[in-house]
Amino acid sequence: MFAARLTSFPALLLLTGSALSGPAFAGQALLRAASEANVNQRYTIESVSISGVQVERAKLPAGLRHRLIAMVGARCDMTAIGDMAAELRKELHLRAVNEHLSRGSQPDQIRVNFEVVKRDIAFEVSVPKFLYHSKQGFTGEVQASTHAGPNTFTLGAVSNGDDLTERYTGIVARYEDAKVFSDKVRFGIGFEDFHEQWSNSTQRAMAAGGAESGLELYRTRRGVSPGFTFVAAKSLTLSLGANFAQMKPETSGASQRSANALTADAHFAHSVEGTVQQTLDGKYSLRLGTRSLGSDYSYTRQTISFRYQVKYGKQLASDDFMGGNISGDAPFFERFVLGSSSTLRGWDRYAINPLGGTRVAHNSLSYGYQFGDGVGEVFYDSGALWNRDKGTGGVRHSLGIGYRQGIFVLTMAFPVVEGRVSPVFMAGMNY
Repeated sequence: MFAARLTSFPALLLLTGSALSGPAFAGQALLRAASEANVNQRYTIESVSISGVQVERAKLPAGLRHRLIAMVGARCDMTAIGDMAAELRKELHLRAVNEHLSRGSQPDQIRVNFEVVKRDIAFEVSVPKFLYHSKQGFTGEVQASTHAGPNTFTLGAVSNGDDLTERYTGIVARYEDAKVFSDKVRFGIGFEDFHEQWSNSTQRAMAAGGAESGLELYRTRRGVSPGFTFVAAKSLTLSLGANFAQMKPETSGASQRSANALTADAHFAHSVEGTVQQTLDGKYSLRLGTRSLGSDYSYTRQTISFRYQVKYGKQLASDDFMGGNISGDAPFFERFVLGSSSTLRGWDRYAINPLGGTRVAHNSLSYGYQFGDGVGEVFYDSGALWNRDKGTGGVRHSLGIGYRQGIFVLTMAFPVVEGRVSPVFMAGMNY
């Protein structure tokens, strides 16, 4: 029903035959080739999918993800489809990507599927995050991965001043088996070794009474985190594991402290294709620090996040919510912070709470418009961070504008406060 693209070898035979058979036959052959190349343009692309191996959406670069989504609703262009297959092969380091067309739900619609084939052994270097924040400095991560069948080995270097109360710098390593007994069960184990740096604001807050709450600064942090992931359904994955961490206190002569916890996660992701494209993404995480695992800390940490995105033509709108709660005594790296590159953008995290908090609620609304390969957006963040024995300290707000092209982001944000405000600038690469 659908015309296949000419590969280079058949095309060469066709043109050679035409040249040998005379100008009239050559002209007819070229007209037939042009007609076959254009026949698929009568059809509209109903959906785009990727199959052949497990490709997690989070591992697709944002720009590539957006271009795949943008194909839905467009006319079928075999050249554009071929270019996308080549880009998928390059970006995902695959052995091959084959494009297949099938009937859609309507007579004038088709479905496009990219069947991908992994290399037996592959090596890649990636930069998951490299971001400059005008108040927090640089945050960077670089990783080198080797793939052998379902097995992946990753080694990386990190200097992160964006996610936690402290800046942590060091190395990470991870091993993953994507097929344990079946494609629905995966195993992974991660290792990390970090040196911690604390801001002057955090150190002053500790000296003023923060230590009385049971918190303790540490100089180094090392951890091991094994776990299994189960594909319960097409849109649902469940994870069970543990995290074993050891911290060396800054106080000389003090013994090491352990924070050992059981972990569980449930992740739901669902997309609705059509003229209006919708994406739902939700996650629940539980960390249970228990003395039965030899932990010096006993605590329960729960977080829930939800993201809804809708796309119509070149317009995009999204709503992101995150909430969390900690009960018991948790170490610093488990505490919540606001005022990062993704939460309350424009705020100084240490002005909110230099020690972090045990309760958090945050929401971000954004509207974007696609310009060529990039998306310009405006956003509004609101959130509150507090401790269980104190009030919320009020809800804070921030506004900003940004531009994203692929994984490159450029953002300017303002805290909503009375009096003089200074903007925060962020630029870099962030998946």
